[in-house]
Amino acid sequence: MSRTRDAEAELNLPPGFRFHPTDEELVVHYLCRKAAGQCQPVPIIAEIDLYKFDPWELPAKALFGKKEWYFFTPRERKYPNGSRPNRSAGTGYWKATGADKPISPKGSSATAGIKKALVFYSGKAPQGVKTDWIMHEYRLADAKRGHNKGSLRLDDWVLCRLYNKKNTWEKMQLEEKSSFVETMDLAYDTVSDSFRTAESDVENDSVLPNISDLFGTTQAATGPQQALSTCNEDGLQMVHRCQKEDSEWFMDLKLEDLQTSCMSFGLPVPHYGRSQPRS
Repeated sequence: MSRTRDAEAELNLPPGFRFHPTDEELVVHYLCRKAAGQCQPVPIIAEIDLYKFDPWELPAKALFGKKEWYFFTPRERKYPNGSRPNRSAGTGYWKATGADKPISPKGSSATAGIKKALVFYSGKAPQGVKTDWIMHEYRLADAKRGHNKGSLRLDDWVLCRLYNKKNTWEKMQLEEKSSFVETMDLAYDTVSDSFRTAESDVENDSVLPNISDLFGTTQAATGPQQALSTCNEDGLQMVHRCQKEDSEWFMDLKLEDLQTSCMSFGLPVPHYGRSQPRS
């Protein structure tokens, strides 16, 4: 599924524009600004409730990116009175892996944000199946988390970077496009075959004789039985005519011509006439 929005076209981004921010840039220039309600340097990061979707559904909801996708999303508590975030998402859940990484601005020892790596598991915990979808979640280090009674909101905004570890997403898209093309070709062939008739299989129909040409317009109109009878009569007349011509040719043959032909081939010369009396 392709994106319904094209940030490069909407924002009039320059040719060759790339969005590969560092961890520090994401926290300082994007997440801090978002939490403070300030304008983004480039409004290129989508705002969604990320934990309501499976990761393979998210690329279609991003504003920009082909191999990495960025999102602002709120986080919910797992329990009303706890501080653990709810990691359930779509048909599975996100599971933290590795240690948290503090993010500090250049020239400062203060921690501005925390980076956490997560892996998506399909299914229910703890029997979920590990996938190749990875997410880096950035949250503010000094975020004020109120404990409003009955509220499950843990953070108003965190910033997430999503990608596929084996880069299988592009392969899946190419396979889907290829499968779509093959399906369309098959559908076209099926429709073409449905319109084929018996006459469609005759390639050289121009060589087939016309009844009216063989027997005349009147005979063709009288029906197939009369046309067949006429064809038989014409065939018999042609045989008789050929036999008559052969007989006339033999009757016109002279004895001298026959003797000359036999002598030229060294054959015995036939003699016709009265037989000579024996002595």
